[in-house]
Amino acid sequence: MINLPLNILPLFYAGVFLAGVLMLWLFYDWRRERRRRSARRQLCQCRLCAEWLRHVSKATLFRCPACGAINEKNFINDI
Repeated sequence: MINLPLNILPLFYAGVFLAGVLMLWLFYDWRRERRRRSARRQLCQCRLCAEWLRHVSKATLFRCPACGAINEKNFINDI
């Protein structure tokens, strides 16, 4: 068994609690950033009318719903 003096015990529990909160914070921040990157990858801009739209299919060519122009999906988005 671990012997800890009574004046150190609250500091130990507070440290364990804060480490848990830090781990949860880092996990949720990582998950939020991963979702944001995924959403950014799906955004494309029409070359003709400059409207932003979400393109989720695997095809590299898509038709703009606003102007009907055929666009190529950008693999590097400048957002």
